[in-house]
Amino acid sequence: MGCPRGIITGDPRFLRLLDTIGRVAPTPVPVLLQGESGTGKELLARLLHERSGRVARPFLALNCAALCETLAESELFGHVSGAFTGALRDRKGIFEEAAGGTLFLDEIGDLSPAIQGKLLRVLQEGIIYRVGDATPRPVRFRLVAATHKDLGEETRRGSFREDLFYRIHVVPIVLPPLRERQGDVRLLVRALLPRLAESFGKPVAGVSDEVALLLESYPWPGNVRELENELKRMVALAEPGIVLDRRHLSERIRNGYRESSPEPATLQEKLDRLERSEILEVLDRTGGNKTRAARELGLSRQGLKNKLARYGIERETANDGEDTIGTAPEEKCVLSD
Repeated sequence: MGCPRGIITGDPRFLRLLDTIGRVAPTPVPVLLQGESGTGKELLARLLHERSGRVARPFLALNCAALCETLAESELFGHVSGAFTGALRDRKGIFEEAAGGTLFLDEIGDLSPAIQGKLLRVLQEGIIYRVGDATPRPVRFRLVAATHKDLGEETRRGSFREDLFYRIHVVPIVLPPLRERQGDVRLLVRALLPRLAESFGKPVAGVSDEVALLLESYPWPGNVRELENELKRMVALAEPGIVLDRRHLSERIRNGYRESSPEPATLQEKLDRLERSEILEVLDRTGGNKTRAARELGLSRQGLKNKLARYGIERETANDGEDTIGTAPEEKCVLSD
């Protein structure tokens, strides 16, 4: 599908995901986006809309977790004047408003059982009834749903309707968390930092090698959104024109991977954690120079490269001995929520 505007990634898994979106976008089938908060689900929902034949029609988004139970039906189905206290005029619901376009239901796993049943009926029959009205109204829209929950497990537990699950689970797409997108932190920093500096009116000269290593080793539980907020904080606190260094980082990231990650469960995981930590410390001490770091660690240069790849801290090589944050290849893409 190429690299859509606004998306930055060099991760092979994410690039395959984008290819899937390119193939399915022109079709009317429902898509279920699954992934942690901050991984870019709404951005991909908008991409599906833009690549479909519905781009001239509305794209409407609704966060199901924020729906007030007492007003959920009115928000979804609309109402007629006098249907309930405060209903002073007829009002379309989001199902009607999305006619011909795309409806993005975020956190669909948080819908109540009663609303789940009514949504299923809309998807099956293609008609809705406004609250307080017996007149059927046809609706047609492309549904894109999203959730951070495992809906398969929710279905097995009985908290999500099985028939609705299979209705929306036609094309499931799982968004990987940032910690699993090797190399994307570096790409995102290079793409986002100049934009933030310009928007704040405060030019910065990039980040130090030490900061780059710390950012790459942090697990980012809040994903791209958390990374962007960290960069905003750094730029806001920095003096104009400087290279951002360790003192500009928030404490949780400055303290490194060890305090940010859960305790390892097995002996091998503990050994891996210790080895990874030692490699990061030596790279910090040598300014990111792989040749010097390998010598200090008692490894060959290729052996160090293999371990960097194994622990997800592989970096671009600027020359035979030193690493920099590097230039993002032109065909890479950046995903930002």
